[in-house]
Amino acid sequence: RRQRQMCIRDRMITEDYYGWFSQYLVVKRASIEPNFHGLYHELLDKLALPKLNKEVLKATYANAKILLGSDKIKSSSSERSLLKNLGLWLGAMTLKRSKPVLYKDLALKELIIDAFRSGKMIAVIPFVSKILESARDSKVFRPPNPWTMGIVALISEIYHKPDLKLNLKFEIEVLAKTL
Repeated sequence: RRQRQMCIRDRMITEDYYGWFSQYLVVKRASIEPNFHGLYHELLDKLALPKLNKEVLKATYANAKILLGSDKIKSSSSERSLLKNLGLWLGAMTLKRSKPVLYKDLALKELIIDAFRSGKMIAVIPFVSKILESARDSKVFRPPNPWTMGIVALISEIYHKPDLKLNLKFEIEVLAKTL
């Protein structure tokens, strides 16, 4: 019976379609429907295809970088919402499963510093906060993990800036309470 299940699973989605399926899952589902993230993660767990998981993670990083690179992110609340949802998705795929967000894929500290300089704090702080919220469920990355605490310390420093917008302060407070 187990062999039959594996055979059926392998025929459901082949490696030829991993790229398409990953892009579809990230762009059309995960970024728009945060309420169904649990369902999508369960689907990936049931499929148990490591190469597919890598493709999904690659698509997540790629789409997050596209949104982060856009100047529309400063003014468009819908773009910021997509980015925030991708932060939740990314955190659940990495930190929650005790896997790191690698520097080569997404340098979170540098991202925050660049956002401070370029005026994209309104998008980056919620994005990074949503990624870090998943650290509370991790065996490795929950506080007092040095990597997590370093990013939290940087965010805390920004929190104490006198001209910081109230919604950003709120995001940071939610992160602190969650962790």
